[in-house]
Amino acid sequence: MILLLPCRVIVTILFIMITIIVPGTEGACASPGEIGPLSKPSLRAGSEINYPPFCTVDKDGQATGFSVDLLRAALGAMGRDVSFRTGPWTQVRNWLEKGEIDALPLVGRTPERESVYDFTFPYMSIHGAIVVRAGTTDIRDLGDLGGRQVAVMQGDNAEEFLRRENREFDIHATLTFDEALHDLSAGRFDAVVIQRLVALRLIQEKGLTNLTVVNQPIEGFRQDFCFAVREGDREMLSLLNEGLALVVADGTYRHLHAKWFAALELPTHRRIIIGGDQNYPPYEYLDENGRPAGYNVDLTRAIAHSVGLDIEIRLGPWSDIRDALARGEIDALQGLFYSPERDLTFDFSQPHTVNDCVSVVRKGEGVVPATVSELAGKRIVVQKGDIMHDFAVESGLGDQITVVDSQEAALGELSEGKHDCALVARVTAIYWIKRNGWNNLTVGRHPFLSAEYCYAVSQNQNKALLARLGEGLKVIDENGEYRRISEKWLGVYADLTPGFFTVFRYVAMVAVPLLLLIFGFFLWSWSLRKQVAFRTVALRESERQYRLLADNVSDIIWTMNLNQRFTYVSPSVQKLMGYTPEEALQVPLKSLLTSESYTKVVQMMTKAIARAGERRGAADVTLSLEIEHIRKDGGNLWTEITTSFIRDEDGLLSGFIGITRDITARKQVEEQRDKLISDLEKALGEVKTLSKLLPICSHCKNIRDEKGNWSKIESYIHKHSDTQFSHGICPECAKKYYPDMDLYGDAE
Repeated sequence: MILLLPCRVIVTILFIMITIIVPGTEGACASPGEIGPLSKPSLRAGSEINYPPFCTVDKDGQATGFSVDLLRAALGAMGRDVSFRTGPWTQVRNWLEKGEIDALPLVGRTPERESVYDFTFPYMSIHGAIVVRAGTTDIRDLGDLGGRQVAVMQGDNAEEFLRRENREFDIHATLTFDEALHDLSAGRFDAVVIQRLVALRLIQEKGLTNLTVVNQPIEGFRQDFCFAVREGDREMLSLLNEGLALVVADGTYRHLHAKWFAALELPTHRRIIIGGDQNYPPYEYLDENGRPAGYNVDLTRAIAHSVGLDIEIRLGPWSDIRDALARGEIDALQGLFYSPERDLTFDFSQPHTVNDCVSVVRKGEGVVPATVSELAGKRIVVQKGDIMHDFAVESGLGDQITVVDSQEAALGELSEGKHDCALVARVTAIYWIKRNGWNNLTVGRHPFLSAEYCYAVSQNQNKALLARLGEGLKVIDENGEYRRISEKWLGVYADLTPGFFTVFRYVAMVAVPLLLLIFGFFLWSWSLRKQVAFRTVALRESERQYRLLADNVSDIIWTMNLNQRFTYVSPSVQKLMGYTPEEALQVPLKSLLTSESYTKVVQMMTKAIARAGERRGAADVTLSLEIEHIRKDGGNLWTEITTSFIRDEDGLLSGFIGITRDITARKQVEEQRDKLISDLEKALGEVKTLSKLLPICSHCKNIRDEKGNWSKIESYIHKHSDTQFSHGICPECAKKYYPDMDLYGDAE
């Protein structure tokens, strides 16, 4: 804490220098464009109507519950919307199996379901329980159900669990657990096998006061609740797993858990006991009247008030308090430093403060240790069970340490010369040194640990209480109460200011590196300006060449977003379509195409988006299409468009880029060619097929047909075509065979 002021001064100076030397950095990075609605369609999910607090419906018939909210939050974290369709379990599971919905928010993972569904990682694991009528004392586990009438919900994993083995009791399947519990209450069944949390919520909501949950989990019946998709739907499974991981990491899961489960799992027959150290000021301690006081105490009371918890704060020797938590005599600790090793034993809330843990030595006895190697050979004193006790043991210093009951005792013995070094929390050390006048002690400035100070419960116990405490911490942070408490108890330590020589020494320590850094920034800035100037010239030349190409090419170059709006059109659009580039950007695509061509374009875009819009890093393809445009003057124009995808920095589809080419002349040639071919085919159809080679007599001119028979040429042609012959005589034959007759007149 002593270094706080100079560090702030140095950081401020450095920030100012960077701002001056490297100006104009604002807005250097443009935010990515929004993905159009076509690229992220809304998803469909199913939800049960009566499985509280996981899946149920509100008074308006809308899906609600922990699992519903969790699925909505997970998809929201991935930028996706979801709508819910509600019904009984047997119905909603069929919807998923038939592909009518995309996912279910609550499915217990069982061997029977592995071949039907794919599951996300489990977001909650709970055990099954037995519900009986109040006063029933002879049913404690499944073995006591022999010969009894036992109800479960049809299709639930409780039913699957019971039917895996031959049971010595009758199993009755009801449509819902609500029905099963009402029938149990009315005496029609002897027990119901159900998830404990579901039973607690239904008994509370339905006012079934004559029912009670057997306080012993069913052995072997553990429920791993997951999101589920159809078997093989890997893309949807990946989306849900990633979204679920995000909401667990950002605290949303903890918030939802507190909202839906805390009231069910918290003790209702007694006050909640919160434990702490009786001698750890200014965080928690007993004042002169023996009453709890300190930062942690005020924080806990404010949290309890904000979320309606009835609490009792119990302070004692730290090691005793930790043992009491392990025995279940207290429900939570209001201040425990987090470490990976402790995380194996405790569950932690988000931190409510961070403490620096340092070494303390007597003045004049050398440099204050700041590393583990500098502690070698020293006699070390620590508080038993403190984070620095764990740290010393894990660092291999176990043979050098002495443990005492409090940090006050550790500092007192150090002051008396019994040890060489104490490992303690900095703020607590400053408090005790000032309180007891131990002016012969020096507090280290370099922390061995900057440990997060949290609420904690025994692992897998009282998670609902931990979630409620975390929720309350968020509330008092938002309403300003947290800041008031922090300023009251810790503000004085944050305001400690070092003397002139201390400031001078630390400023001197950083002055030379800072000057070198400033000089380096100057050189870098000069070099950057040179590079910018060079690249500006190159960019202008590149832009000039691009403009030359765009202004003179006959094809239209364009880009379009997923909303079918052009974002760029080259100047050649005016020559081809009659629109200026500015006008073309404003004209809807539908107005530029004939109705048939517009339908073809929309179908192409939709298929392309469905196939590639959500695939990251996929190999894109180029698409081609012939369409008919409508010019500005109303005339039609045939073009060929060639287009490919535009993707954002995340690899997601964000638009199209393409080239439009005039193919009117080509279409005219194709039409003429098609007409000629049609005419030829029509003419050819009117002529019967003749042989390719006809044997003909060189004298009488008879024709030999394909069977080898000879016939007159007239007969053969008439047989193979529609030709009719009329006989006559040519002028040459007339002279030859009838020289005495002038049949054609005297040609001479």
